[in-house]
Amino acid sequence: MITGGAGAGKTAHALTLAAEYGRKLYVATAESTDEEMQVKIDAHKAERDETYQTAEEPLEIHKAVNSADADVVIIDCLTFWVNNLMHYGKDYDEYFEKLMGSLKRSAKPVIIVTNEVGFGIIPWDKETRLYAKLLSKINKQLARSADNVIMMVSGLELRVK
Repeated sequence: MITGGAGAGKTAHALTLAAEYGRKLYVATAESTDEEMQVKIDAHKAERDETYQTAEEPLEIHKAVNSADADVVIIDCLTFWVNNLMHYGKDYDEYFEKLMGSLKRSAKPVIIVTNEVGFGIIPWDKETRLYAKLLSKINKQLARSADNVIMMVSGLELRVK
């Protein structure tokens, strides 16, 4: 699990960790909602070479993990995944349970990228507070079960677990 703030180098570090593997699956959760987001998506695509397959999966990331024909899987990122679950009105606990089941069954390494949203101020509006609460809950549960937890700070790796 790789966590940290926005722009801290999480994706780049995930790609570095996956570099030693042959076949790689990159599970992209972000959807292009505007020009700025499309630029970010295009930049992430440009970082990956021909050893990567990409699964654009905003919701059913457990299915991508279950069916991955790869030596390693990168899920990038849970931050957008939780946003998508809220946007589409999905049951967070159900989807998280499915994800955890697929991670436990996976024989291949899975690198999960997420954001740490608990360092800032308490959000003003109820929906943003709910988002931060859900992402924090998921991050804590994943961190407990992960073999390794890395926090990225200004492009530097800090091993947490």
